[in-house]
Amino acid sequence: MTSMIMDMVKYEEWNATGLENASLNVSNVMVKALMAGIAYDSRKHAYLFRALVEMLRGESKPLTESEYDMLGKAITEHINVELKMMRDIEELMKVVGDERLKYVLKYILDDEKRHHALLLGLQEAVNRRELVTEFDWLNIVWKDVPFFF
Repeated sequence: MTSMIMDMVKYEEWNATGLENASLNVSNVMVKALMAGIAYDSRKHAYLFRALVEMLRGESKPLTESEYDMLGKAITEHINVELKMMRDIEELMKVVGDERLKYVLKYILDDEKRHHALLLGLQEAVNRRELVTEFDWLNIVWKDVPFFF
């Protein structure tokens, strides 16, 4: 299974590099931004796949108390930022008439909602500070995140 996941890492990195290179030759800032965003997501996916391999191999390290403290503060701050961004985007969508702009704003809003749900799951895990296995972390973090299939 780990070799299959590592193959996925390679595909995601290849995809990210290809999109980044292609975007260098694009003058439209929106197209460039969208391609860069997809490339960034591909790099994020590769990073997450690597973390899965580390978990499967039992190589993942537990958090220290100082890491819990730092994460608790950072996560709370970012939850507040995500809430503000969601409110601001929703207000902006009310006054924007151009459907193309609304489409991009909706795309960003959906990302912000996923980030918010993920941060709430992380906050729950950090606040509990009890022994949590790697797969418990996955459940805590992802249980409320909406997926679209």
